[in-house]
Amino acid sequence: MAIPKIYFKQKKNERDGQLYLYYSFFGDRLEYYTGFRIEEKFYNNQYFKNNQKKPIKNNYGFAIQVNDTLEEMMTFCMTQVNTNKVRSKDILRSLLDEEFKDKIIVLDSETIEVQHDLISYFELVIKERRDGTRVIIKGPRKGQRYKASSIKNQDTTLYNLKKYIELHKLKNIPFNEVNLTFYNKFKKMCFDIEKMTTSTFATRIRDIKAIMNEAGEFFVTEEIGHKSSRFIKPDYESDTISISMQDIEKLHNHEFVGKYNRVKDLFLIGCYSAMRFEDFSNFQILSLDERFLRMKQNKTEERVTIPIMKKLREILEKYDNNWPKPVSNQEFNRTIKEIFRSKALKIDKEITIKVEGVSKKVMMSDLVGSHTGRRSYATNMFMLGVPNLLIMTATGHKTEKSFLKYIRATNEDKARLLAEWMDKLGI
Repeated sequence: MAIPKIYFKQKKNERDGQLYLYYSFFGDRLEYYTGFRIEEKFYNNQYFKNNQKKPIKNNYGFAIQVNDTLEEMMTFCMTQVNTNKVRSKDILRSLLDEEFKDKIIVLDSETIEVQHDLISYFELVIKERRDGTRVIIKGPRKGQRYKASSIKNQDTTLYNLKKYIELHKLKNIPFNEVNLTFYNKFKKMCFDIEKMTTSTFATRIRDIKAIMNEAGEFFVTEEIGHKSSRFIKPDYESDTISISMQDIEKLHNHEFVGKYNRVKDLFLIGCYSAMRFEDFSNFQILSLDERFLRMKQNKTEERVTIPIMKKLREILEKYDNNWPKPVSNQEFNRTIKEIFRSKALKIDKEITIKVEGVSKKVMMSDLVGSHTGRRSYATNMFMLGVPNLLIMTATGHKTEKSFLKYIRATNEDKARLLAEWMDKLGI
């Protein structure tokens, strides 16, 4: 069935125009003046092609109030027709008049235009993501609200932008100044003053580019300086490590006491299942049988089926076929480092990693954390020759490219595995 739409109509020689609600239902067609007048530049004539967009653009001073009222009108029409069985456009018009006669906003004769800049629009986007006005438009969670954890990064990026303004004694950051000059100055502040890592800086640039893209989609700005090939989110390698099968076996066989044993078991669950920390420390099991664990991932909300290893079954049996009591992320990371430093365990060792392209020696215990178990599962399954696509069903990776980057498989690793397969095939 058709849904109501908002259209802009303007007479010749008029400075602004009227907003009309059109609704076709059961052979009848309603054309209803909403009571709102705006300039054409504030009307988004493509809004109904995207559920994220509204009839009135965000740079209009009363955009939120007008869009909310128009949304109420359209919903009211559908309720009257579909639920209350109204079949006459004249009756529907009378019902609209009665319902909304006291709700129409009387606007000033002078149209108000909000002049957003990067900071003010960033604040608006965060507010609307937090209250659910803006929802996710891509991926498996399309149409759902943003989680608080995903908005936290944007809060930090906004904080860094405000520090940039303070550093350079600016009032704001106009959209037309989000260009390579801004990029280089912001980069210098992030690395020289804030001492950010490349991965953190990459997150800041990712957020800025996303906000600029949204501003373009909502007709708030036409500036495209952020799309320069040099306005880049740098690639980087995280310093997350993986634990070998031999060290995992030593850890599995070593008994600790109290919370140390519980954290050890939580860590091993990640090593044996590829589950994320938030999944194996705080989630509702969908089903669990002799061979498979079925669950819903907290991060993506996708349903995943994971075969249960024998070692994982041993852990479940210790807790009456349930999971160990979860701990906070902070407590987990602190405790697992202490476990790896245990002299009785004897698995801590010095390893070489690259930081900003420079080789650096660190102790393995310094890098182990809540994500290490998951990466260890993926890396060890790969090194055992398990087909990538099968491992990806457990890790949730969508492409082999992202999976291989995740486990950091080298050309030598790939060549060794290919040689082993050739031996098995006798060629």
